[in-house]
Amino acid sequence: MRIGIDVGGTFTDVIGIDREARVTVRKTYTTPADPSEGVVTGIGKLLAAAGATARDAELVVHGTTIGTNALLTRNGVKTGMLTTAGFRDVLEIGRVQRPAAGLYDINVDNPPPLVPRALRLEAVERVGSKGEVVTPLDEASVRVAAGVFRVEKVRAVAVCFLFSFLNPSHERRAREILAKELPGVYVAISSDVCPEFREFERSSTVVISAYLAPIVESYVERLSKRLADSYPSTQLRLVQANGGAMRAAAAKGRAVHLVNSGPAGGATAAAWLGRLTDEPQIVAVDMGGTSFDISLIAEGVAHVTTTAKFDGYPIKIAMDDVNVIGAGGGSIAWVDRGGALCVGPQSASAVPGPACYGRGGAEPTVTDANVALGRISPGYFLGGEIALRKDLAEKVIRDRVAGPLGLSFEEAAFGILRVVNANMAKGIAAVSTQRGHDPREFSLLAFGGAGPLHAVEMGLDLAMKRVLIPPYPGAFSAFGLLVADTRHDFTRTVMISQEDLDPAALGRTFAELEERGVAELEADGIARKDRRVLWSADLRFEGQSYELNVPVGRKPKPDVESMLTEFEKLHERIYAFKAVDERTVVVNLRVTAIGVTPEIDLPRPAKGTKDAKGALKGRRKVYFGGKGWVDSGIYERAKLKAGNVVAGPAVVEEEISCTVVPPGLSLLVDAFGVLVVDLEGTR
Repeated sequence: MRIGIDVGGTFTDVIGIDREARVTVRKTYTTPADPSEGVVTGIGKLLAAAGATARDAELVVHGTTIGTNALLTRNGVKTGMLTTAGFRDVLEIGRVQRPAAGLYDINVDNPPPLVPRALRLEAVERVGSKGEVVTPLDEASVRVAAGVFRVEKVRAVAVCFLFSFLNPSHERRAREILAKELPGVYVAISSDVCPEFREFERSSTVVISAYLAPIVESYVERLSKRLADSYPSTQLRLVQANGGAMRAAAAKGRAVHLVNSGPAGGATAAAWLGRLTDEPQIVAVDMGGTSFDISLIAEGVAHVTTTAKFDGYPIKIAMDDVNVIGAGGGSIAWVDRGGALCVGPQSASAVPGPACYGRGGAEPTVTDANVALGRISPGYFLGGEIALRKDLAEKVIRDRVAGPLGLSFEEAAFGILRVVNANMAKGIAAVSTQRGHDPREFSLLAFGGAGPLHAVEMGLDLAMKRVLIPPYPGAFSAFGLLVADTRHDFTRTVMISQEDLDPAALGRTFAELEERGVAELEADGIARKDRRVLWSADLRFEGQSYELNVPVGRKPKPDVESMLTEFEKLHERIYAFKAVDERTVVVNLRVTAIGVTPEIDLPRPAKGTKDAKGALKGRRKVYFGGKGWVDSGIYERAKLKAGNVVAGPAVVEEEISCTVVPPGLSLLVDAFGVLVVDLEGTR
C-alpha cells in the first residue's frame, strides 16, 4: 500500500491505495505539539480500515507543515548570519518597499528580520561580479564571528557572501571554520541553498533555511524513528514546495524546500486530474479547517514560481505558485468595532475547534454556520465518527453575530457564508484576474473537507465555466502526494547578453547541472527508464527587473534563436507587447530532474442512467439565502453511478466532505466519478 499524508491545521488526512487500486481514506485530529504522533495514528487507522497489516505500508509520502508553522509563528531556532563586510543590513534594507497589501496603511510594515542586527556579523572578504577574488577571505574574522555566536548560543548560522553564486570558495571555507568552532550548530551557505543573484532574496532564503533546519531535521528524524518502530517496511518521502517528492535523507540541508509543501500536493493532484479528464484550465481550491489554498492550472500544468514570498519573507526557490489565505471551516466570524461582519483569518483550529464539536469552542465559525443551516448533517460528519452539536452552533451564532447585528439567526449564519465566500473569491482573483487570466475560461476544482460546501456558490460569483468535485475531496491534497513525481531543481546564474550567447558554453553549463540532477535521482533509487530531465532558462529584456522562464531543448548546443523567439512570444502573451528593439539577457539556467511516479488507476463508478434515486437517502430543510429553507434531497456519493444527474436543491454527502447544489442547478457524475456542475447556462 502507498500512503499519502497531509497534515493540516485541524485534521491530518491519510489516503492509501493498494496494488488492486482499492482506495481507503481516513482523517484524524492533528497533534500540534508533535505532528508525527498524528501521522502514525492516522496510518494505523487507515491500515485497520483497509484490513491491512503494518508490513503492508510500503511507501509513505508526507506533505509537512512543520517548517511552515515554525515560520508563521516565529518559532524557529536562534540564528546568526555571516555576510560580506559592509552588507550586514541587507535583510533590513530589503527592496525599500512597503508591503503591497498595505501600501497606504501607516500601521502596516514589513516583518522584522529573522536574525536581529546584533547577530548579523561580517567577514572580511570580497568576490567580484565576474567571480574573481577581490579580497581573500580573512579567516580570523570568521573565527571572531564564531566566538560571538558561541556566546549568544545560536543554534544555526546562515552564510551569505557577495557573488558567492559565481564563486562559492569563500562560503565553503567559512562553513568549514564554523563547523569546527561551533560543533553541533547547523550551518547553511547560500551557494548551496540558493545559488542565484539578487542579494536580498538570496540572503532571506538562506536565513529561512538555517532558521528552520534544526526543527525540520528533528521532526524528520522523530517521524522516521516512529515509522521504523511501527511500520518497519516503510520508505518515507517528503513533498517539496515545488510539488516533487524527495527521500527523507535528502531533506537535511533543504528545510526551506519544505515550506508550503502541503498545499503543493493539492496543485499536483489538480494538474493530474485535469489531464485525466481533459480539463486543462483549472483554478484549484483546497478549503480545510484553517486555510484556503489556491493554485492555477493552465494548459494542464501547475504554475511554478521562483520569486515567491511567504508571510512577507522572500523565498527564492522553485515552488508551486499557491496563494494561501486564512479562510477555512474553522475560521472565526466576528463583528468589528464599526459593526461589520468579518470572517477569519483567526481560526478555532483543532483545539478547541468550532462550537459544534462540543470541545469547548466559544466562537462562531464557518463550520458552525454550515451545520446550523442544514448543509452539514450533524450525525454524518466524518462518516459519523464525530457527532456534531447543532444546538451549540445555533447558540454561538445567535449570541456573537445575530444579536450584535440585529439580524435573524438565519441571516447571520448565511452572512457568515457570504463573507467567507467573498474572501475566497478575492483570493482566487489574485491568481487569475490579476495575472491576466479570465476566470470565465476556467473550471473551479474544489476539494478539502469544506471546499465542496462552498464551491458552486463561489463558481457562480466568479461566472466560471463549471465546478468539479474530485473523488475523495476531503483528502485530495494527500492524494496529490501519491501522484507526485520525485523532483530536484538546480540553477546557475549566468547573466549573458544576447550577442554574447555561446550555444556550446550554454550546453556545458546545462550538462553540469544535469549531472547533479541525475546523481540525486540515482540516490533516490529511480530507474533509468523513469528519469526525465528538463532544461529551461530565465530571460528578460535589458533593463527589466524580472525574468520569464522558457523551455530549452536538450542539445549539446541549444538552439539560441528558438529560445529567444519563445521568450518574445511569452512576453507578448503576458504583457501584451514585446520590446523587439531591446537586447535580451539570459539570467539563469535551470535544470529539473524528475523521477516519474507510476500511474495510479483509480476505481471508476459503475455506469448508470440519469436517474439518481438509488443514491437518495432522505430529505431535509437546507437554507439558501433569499429562497429561505428549502426541502432538499440528500444523496450518498458512494452510491452514485456514472451518468447520474442530481437536481438541486441537494446535498451530496460522503465520509469526509459534502457538496451543496443550490436550487435551479444540477450535478452530473462523469465517467471518472467527478461531480460536475455546469455553470455556463447561468451567465
